[in-house]
Amino acid sequence: MHRRHGEEAGGSITLTSGTLAQEPMVGSGAVSIVNAGVEGFVRVAALQLQGRMRVNVVSPGWVSETLASMGKDPSQGIPVADVAKVYQRAVEGTMTGEVLSAKKG
Repeated sequence: MHRRHGEEAGGSITLTSGTLAQEPMVGSGAVSIVNAGVEGFVRVAALQLQGRMRVNVVSPGWVSETLASMGKDPSQGIPVADVAKVYQRAVEGTMTGEVLSAKKG
């Protein structure tokens, strides 16, 4: 990323991980590794891009509408509108290197 003289730094990169990084289950090895890797990458990328660009990751948890489409109880998930607010906070906020969770409670 090259800036011209007088040009302000800025911007935001927001990635997605998942709940299996923090709460693995039997058979989730590969997905848990990928999710945890994304979270680790965001932490180091935020350090390397400090002052130039913000980098965060959203771990949305189970989304109610996805659970419903899978024939599962949607009350165990987070409504997509609430998840979208977490992404909006990541993009518009000032934090960097953070894992933002959309989980209940």
